[in-house]
Amino acid sequence: MNTILGRRPSDRQPKRLPKQAALPSRSQLKSVFAEVETNQYSRVELPFGDPPEDYCLTAMLDRVKGGCQWSLYRGQGSQSALEWTLTSNDWEQIHNLICAQFPGWELKTRTLANTDQAASGSLPKSAAESETGQGKDSSFVRTLEGDLRNLQVPNLLQTISMGKLTGRLQIRSRTDTAQVFFNDGIAVHCQLKGVEGDAALIQLIGWEEGEFCFFPEPKTDLKTIKKRLDFLIMEGAQFIDQSKSLDSKGASFDAVVVRVHESLTEAEFEKLLSSGTGIDMVAQKRLYVAIDNRSTLFEILRNEHLAKTEWVPILFNLVNCGLVEFSHPQVVAKNKTTYQGIKVEWAQMRAAERALTMPETGLYTFPALLYFIDREYSRFERFKRPFSIVILKIGLLSKGNVAPGSGNDYTRLRPLPLLAVKDLGKTISRIKRTIDILAHYQTFDYALLLPETGRQAAGNFIDRLADVLKVTSLQDVGEETIDFAIGCASIPDDGNNLDTIIALAWSQISQK
Repeated sequence: MNTILGRRPSDRQPKRLPKQAALPSRSQLKSVFAEVETNQYSRVELPFGDPPEDYCLTAMLDRVKGGCQWSLYRGQGSQSALEWTLTSNDWEQIHNLICAQFPGWELKTRTLANTDQAASGSLPKSAAESETGQGKDSSFVRTLEGDLRNLQVPNLLQTISMGKLTGRLQIRSRTDTAQVFFNDGIAVHCQLKGVEGDAALIQLIGWEEGEFCFFPEPKTDLKTIKKRLDFLIMEGAQFIDQSKSLDSKGASFDAVVVRVHESLTEAEFEKLLSSGTGIDMVAQKRLYVAIDNRSTLFEILRNEHLAKTEWVPILFNLVNCGLVEFSHPQVVAKNKTTYQGIKVEWAQMRAAERALTMPETGLYTFPALLYFIDREYSRFERFKRPFSIVILKIGLLSKGNVAPGSGNDYTRLRPLPLLAVKDLGKTISRIKRTIDILAHYQTFDYALLLPETGRQAAGNFIDRLADVLKVTSLQDVGEETIDFAIGCASIPDDGNNLDTIIALAWSQISQK
C-alpha cells in the first residue's frame, strides 16, 4: 500500500519572487494571496524598487487572527525596517494601500510585459470598484498599524477611505492622542486636544510623527466632521504651508509679537486685510487688539484660548498683510524695586519654600504638589476658576525597549540622573509662568500645576514644552537617548472630580 504524505508546515520553505522596479500589481498580489491561502509556502516575499528605494512586501498566514498577514519592509537584510503590518484577506485593499503610500511612483524600468504592472503608477481603483469588493458581509480581518514617519496622515486617511473601512483610527504622539472614526470609509468624527470635528482633523493632518493603529469597530453615531475628507486634506495642506511660512518669518512661542503700525483706524485695518485669505474679520481684530508689543506669542495664545487651527491662519494674515512682525529681544534682568516702610524678612518665606522642595533637584516634593493642587481645587469650588494638571514622564530609553510598530513603553523609561533632573527643572522654569508649580510626581515622574488654565491653553503650553524637550540636552546623560511622554487634564473641561482628573492625566501616558 502506497501512502502519500504531505510536507509538514515547518518543512515549507519561503518563496522569494524576482525583484522588480514596479509596484506590486493586482494580479501579483492575487497570486501571492492564493499561494499563502493554500499553504503552499510559509511566506512569500516580493521585493521591489531600485536603490535607494528598496522595499519588500511579505505575506504569510496569521493563524491567530485567521487571515493573511502582509508586511512592508524598507531596506534589505539586517538594515531593513518595518513600515507597516496589516492582516487582511483582501489583496485589493493591500494594492490600494501600497499605491496610496507611493503616489506618483516612477518606474525605473519601462520594459514591463505585464500591462497591469505598467499601469501601477496610476491612481488605484477604489475597493468598491474592484472585482473583489469587500461588501458588507466580508469577513476578512484588518489590523492596520505603523509609524507616521513611514506613512503620512493624508495617505493613511485616504487608504482607510478607499478601503471603505468602518472603525476607529488611533494616532499617538508623545504629547497627545488623536482618534478618527470612520463609517464605510467616510470620516465622521475626530477628536484631539479638546478639539473635535473639522478643526481637529485639519490639525491632525499636520502631524509628522506618531504611531497609528486602526481598530475595526461598529459604526458610530457621532457626527462632528461636516466636510468631505478630500476638502479637509486640502485645508490641512494649506494649514501646514501657513505654519511653515510663519516659522520662516520668525514666529515662535518665545517671539514677541509687535505691531508694525503705531496707530490704525478700523477702516485702514480692514483695507490692509482685504488682500488676505478672507478669515472672519472679528476674529482678526480680536487677536490684533491682544497684541501689546510686549507679550510673547505664547503669552497671547494662553490668554486668548485659541486652537492652533484658529490662530495660525489669523496670524498668517496679519503677517502677510504687513500688520505685525516678530521680535526676539534679549532677556534683561529686572531690577528689584526698594520700598520704604516696614522691612519684610523675605528670607523666612524662602526658608519655608525650601522646606517644600527636594534639595537634590530643587523641585517641589510630591506631597507639596498635592497640597497646591488641593488649594487650587478649593479656589475652583469657590470661584469656578479653571486649572490644569500636566504629568511628564521623561527618562532614558532602554535598549530593546522599542518594538517595530508597537511604540515605546514609556512606563519602563529609566530615571534621569540627578544633574539631569536639575537641568530639566531649569529648562521648564524658563517657559512656565511664576505662578505655575513644577514638582516631582510620585517617585520618578514630574508634574506641572497650571492655575487659570483651561484645556485649550494647556494644549498650547504642552506644544511649547514638547518643542523645547525635543532639542534639550541634559547633564550627565552622555550618549543615551532621552524620551518623554506628556499627559494633561483640566478642571472643569475634563470633569470636576479631582481624583478622576489626576488619573486621566496619568492614563494618557500609560496608554501611549
